[in-house]
Amino acid sequence: MAQAIQVSQLSKTFGTRKALKSVDLSIQPGEMVALIGPSGSGKSTLLRSLGGMNVGDTGTVTIGNRKVQSNGKISSEIRSVRRGLGVIFQQFNLVGRLSLMTNVLMGCLGRIPGWRGTLGFFPVDEKEKAVAALDRVGLSEYGERRASTLSGGQQQRGAIARALLQGANTLLADEPIASLDPVSARRVMELLARLNVEEGLTVVVSLHQVDAAVTFCKRVIAMRDGAMVYDGAPAGLTQDILRNIYGPEYEDFAQVGVSPA
Repeated sequence: MAQAIQVSQLSKTFGTRKALKSVDLSIQPGEMVALIGPSGSGKSTLLRSLGGMNVGDTGTVTIGNRKVQSNGKISSEIRSVRRGLGVIFQQFNLVGRLSLMTNVLMGCLGRIPGWRGTLGFFPVDEKEKAVAALDRVGLSEYGERRASTLSGGQQQRGAIARALLQGANTLLADEPIASLDPVSARRVMELLARLNVEEGLTVVVSLHQVDAAVTFCKRVIAMRDGAMVYDGAPAGLTQDILRNIYGPEYEDFAQVGVSPA
């Protein structure tokens, strides 16, 4: 089976800090993978490199059969790669003054004439797809609400609906629940897991919350100091491994229910 994502010898340096150290990674189509690790471990740098938002110094990233980047240069194929790649950010990236429906319709801009998007003249079939996408994320009754009036969890689910309208078959979620309350965070993770199981989407999500990674993802990759230090099933994350990832204070954080990041 061809890999959904293939990373080979990817390295990245910011100043004197090595953010990624010769990372090798293969993710199969339809996997849901969590990236965990303390702040500065390299997990967000790796995730953003998968979508070409960060460019490595050396190494390659391929999604499907198309190259994202190679040895410090973004590939000429990046536009075609991004058509099937949905990116979910911590801060939602919705336009607050626009309706949720209009924000979701932004997902179709890559396949309609630019003037239609600028003027807000979206084709009827795209509007129908947007309604269906909102229904899939449980927000069908909120389409006409301004995005700024929605809760954080609702805005994040709206961002996922936008990625669905885009036609993404791979979702990269960078700390999608970091700014959400526990109930909203669970709903967002349940939605990502449902889309992974029911629609076969490949999902890679970076998380500070170890419990969310263990609960919702069948594979966990842990980063520390720019290197992968664990790659396997959640059940294999023993206390000793977690202490190695987060440091000796991990158990103190875990006992009070605080993210160790």
